[in-house]
Amino acid sequence: MEIDNMQQFRFVSPATVRFAETDANRHMSHVSPILYMEQARCDYLFALGLFDSQRIGSVGMTFVLARQAIDYKAQAYFQERIDTYARVSRIGNSSLDIDYLLRNRDTGVVIAVGTSTLVYFDARAQKSAPLPDDFRERVERLEASFPPLSL
Repeated sequence: MEIDNMQQFRFVSPATVRFAETDANRHMSHVSPILYMEQARCDYLFALGLFDSQRIGSVGMTFVLARQAIDYKAQAYFQERIDTYARVSRIGNSSLDIDYLLRNRDTGVVIAVGTSTLVYFDARAQKSAPLPDDFRERVERLEASFPPLSL
């Protein structure tokens, strides 16, 4: 998996590598980028106004993870600052893909790239549902509110 144009990324979720996220090799565990991707995904969907516990409880609509992939590019270490960039790369009828770029904030080194497929889900009916009619507009508005990733 390659990210062809890093400047397409605008939304960022910052993190710092915690000691508990390192392994016996003294670098960040392979599991941690997946957690950073999850946090960025939740932050992104929350910023769209479509993902919070109150809305899920009252409306019964949520997103479920259907697929996830990650390619590791470089190591990261305890206390390094990692920015996880997220962007919607595909919008379907009831699903979407989000791409991720994890980058060391201080050095600019790309740590990992990933993608996930989410399905909009009716928790009460226990089945997929069409994305909201204004979903594409929400994404465009959110993306436009951030500057592009500077290289």
